[in-house]
Amino acid sequence: MATSTLLKPFIAKSTKDCLVANIKQGRRHTLINPVNAKPQNYYYHQTQSSELQHALECATQAQASWASESPGHRASILRTASTIMSQNKELLSEMETSDTGRVIRETKYDVDEGAECLNYYAGLANTLGGEMYKLPGSNLGYTLREPLGVTVGIGAWNYPLQGALWKSVPALAFGNSMIFKPSEYTPSTARWLAECYAEAGVPEGVFQVVLGDGQVGEELVQSELVSKISFTGSAEVGRRVYETAARGMKNVTMELGGKSPLIIFDDADLENAVSASLLANFYSNGQVCSNGTRVFVHESIIEEFVDRLVERTKKLRIGDPRDVNTDIGPMAHNDQFEKVLRYVDIGVKEGATLLHGGKRVNDLPEELREGYFLSPAIFTNCTDDMTICKQEVFGMLMSILSFTSEEEVISRANNTEFGLAAGVFTRDIQRGHRVVGNLQAGVTWINNYNLAPMNLPWGGVKYSGIGRENGTGGLESWTQLKSVYVEMGNVECDYPK
Repeated sequence: MATSTLLKPFIAKSTKDCLVANIKQGRRHTLINPVNAKPQNYYYHQTQSSELQHALECATQAQASWASESPGHRASILRTASTIMSQNKELLSEMETSDTGRVIRETKYDVDEGAECLNYYAGLANTLGGEMYKLPGSNLGYTLREPLGVTVGIGAWNYPLQGALWKSVPALAFGNSMIFKPSEYTPSTARWLAECYAEAGVPEGVFQVVLGDGQVGEELVQSELVSKISFTGSAEVGRRVYETAARGMKNVTMELGGKSPLIIFDDADLENAVSASLLANFYSNGQVCSNGTRVFVHESIIEEFVDRLVERTKKLRIGDPRDVNTDIGPMAHNDQFEKVLRYVDIGVKEGATLLHGGKRVNDLPEELREGYFLSPAIFTNCTDDMTICKQEVFGMLMSILSFTSEEEVISRANNTEFGLAAGVFTRDIQRGHRVVGNLQAGVTWINNYNLAPMNLPWGGVKYSGIGRENGTGGLESWTQLKSVYVEMGNVECDYPK
């Protein structure tokens, strides 16, 4: 029988006057391998309240000295971390695939993107500054950009490494400290990142990782020592986090769910539109918050589009995500596996046509048959009021809807409480710009989908979130402005002397 390894939180042992907590073990979490539904070879104990308080105190003291370092010094450390990450690409991608079930081709790309994120903000760190204003007379005014202080990152289970990086890299680059809580399902790569930062030279206490479920996150959000929370997850949980943070007047960034439209006009390049629809629904086994799961296709091309879509979907290779030839792996965990099957059943009962997939995959090697494998579901004859067209499924379930006019499809696309992403396919570039300009979404694409270059801000509107990650939006999200007025003359005062 294989020996299980204990995964420990990454918490500072001592920083100035911090006292090492007398730790009692919390509830044990055993991780399940989505490939075969068997226990992983590691487990962890939930981080206890005493450990959290210790981490918060250490983060508070460490942040002051970290912020006093020059931006160039912090940037140099981030570049070193980028190099370390690139050198461990195989290890990291294997860890990410083991935790999430995402295919190894994707998770290798995540490591490359992570190294790019580190280098991007290393470059941006040296640009941190304010503005100077000439005021009446010879007086001056200027602004300073300062770090927020102790921050908290709470990650999701679908992109654990990316989530940890998108939150921690700009936070650290601009002089904050961070306590990061990964999802209870996928903690291993965030824990590795903490070791990477330490090896690169990030001082003790500046980046710490705690482990556990939502109770751990709730305690962090409630702490008076915390000035900012960045949360990625469902809209339902995000609202609760936001409410708690608001009671303490804390800064927040919320990257929540979506029910995003992908609009395909009659003049679109059909093959590119089909490619984007596949990626917008089945990439990462459908577990992407920005996925374009409401695919609006112009009525004049919908039959041709559907035929080609189904033809290509049937060619997708479902199997072991560690195999470089696999296109689709298992769902990340059983709860999500069962949830997607429930939505497939709801779609059928409400009258949509299940044209392809939506079932457990049994035609697999024996060692994979207990895994959480589903075939991608394609529904046609959908209407806007169906449950599968209104609620976020977070799995491989595509709803295809027909439309007639530009005005009609914009109105229908915006008829949702969400507003994370949207895409438009057309050869008419003027129409492309016009349509995305009228779509209520924070991230949009013309003639592509789900690309997220590091220099473009990422985030949603409406119930899909608040604030932005990435790009210069990261600078604004992780700093605060201070105004300074400089009087060069005498104080004008009408009061009697």
